[in-house]
Amino acid sequence: SRAPLAPWAAAHAVARGLPPDTVVVEEAITVGLLLRRLVRLDRPGSYTHTVGGGLGWGIGAAVGRALAEPGRPVVAVLGDGSSLFGLQGLWSAARQAAPVLFVVMNNGAYRTVQETYESMGGKGVCPGTELGPLDFTRAAAFFGVDAVRAESATHLRELVAGAGELTRPLLVDVPLRS
Repeated sequence: SRAPLAPWAAAHAVARGLPPDTVVVEEAITVGLLLRRLVRLDRPGSYTHTVGGGLGWGIGAAVGRALAEPGRPVVAVLGDGSSLFGLQGLWSAARQAAPVLFVVMNNGAYRTVQETYESMGGKGVCPGTELGPLDFTRAAAFFGVDAVRAESATHLRELVAGAGELTRPLLVDVPLRS
């Protein structure tokens, strides 16, 4: 399928592309629920995700894992909203040449907040949850990180499969359908 991708298609592409012995740092609140059902990792401690309400730790945690465990592929699967809270961590990734693949699931909204609002009977627009069009490739370039936009599920799977070959950080902006 072509971008923008359905969230389930993006989750499947990431899960199918993960190289052996990958460390996954997941802060993609909505897509993360799908991803956790699909990913099978053999080594304990290879999947890190949030269970609380704090946002913005994923980028820094992925950089730390890459520096602490050289030689293991690190794939950070992040929501666009979560990424905004810790985007400056890309500067550290670039300066340390941390070989992390940052996969930003870009739905242009705080989707989980919107879904919670609707489940509680909220009607119409949920104030402050639409992020608008965000170009994470430009944001990555600002911090000195190479970036690419995923054009399809196949392209995303191939990018994830190459995570073990990285020698510096790479950000993948994944446009999602709402």
